[in-house]
Formats: sequence, C-alpha cells, structure tokens
Amino acid sequence: MPDDRPEGRQTAEAPQAADAQQRGSIRLNYAAAPLHYANLALVTTTPEEVVLNFGVSAVPPTPEREVVVDISNRIILSYPSAKRLALTLGSIISRYEEMQGVIQLPRRPAAPGAGEAP
Repeated sequence: MPDDRPEGRQTAEAPQAADAQQRGSIRLNYAAAPLHYANLALVTTTPEEVVLNFGVSAVPPTPEREVVVDISNRIILSYPSAKRLALTLGSIISRYEEMQGVIQLPRRPAAPGAGEAP
C-alpha cells in the first residue's frame, strides 16, 4: 500500500530531483518505519562518519542544572550522505523562511570555560 504522507513525498523528491535522470526513481515504503519526535539533535563525528543522535528534552540545560536526555534514535551517515542531507535541509529551511519569516533561535548559554584565557 503506498504511503501518502506529505513529508514522504517532499523528502523523497528533493534529494533526487537533480539526479533523477541519471539514477532513476526511488519508491519509499514506510511500513516498518516508526515515527519519532525529537526536539534535541546532537552531532558527533569520527574520521569516517557523522553520527546524529536524536532525543526529547523536557527542559533546557542551564549552568546550574544538568538534564538527562534519553536518545531515542541514532543515525550514522557517511560524509557524502551528511553533505547531501545538509544541503537538502538548508534548501527546505530557506523555502520555509521565505514563506513564514526567519526562524529565531534562542541564544545558547556559553559552554563552561568558554571565553576564558588558556
């Protein structure tokens, strides 16, 4: 049964649009893909891979309070795949901001020890 979720159509078409004639088409099957919400994404790297860690944080951390976040999903990408994802996300965010206005991000507190002389 085809999946008619709009996010599937947008995500499936965007990365392949430029190379569709060279690579053919891709059909996405969501049958075994659980849906997860995340409001926290942490990125770590190795020399060979980019690791995306996703979770949900009920409260933001502060210098006075440590927050424990359960990571619900980890995605490991090669650097070329990570670059394609970054370009696609940048394009999606640009289109959104053209229609809805600039997304304002809250200021992040400085990391402990940041700005101190060595």
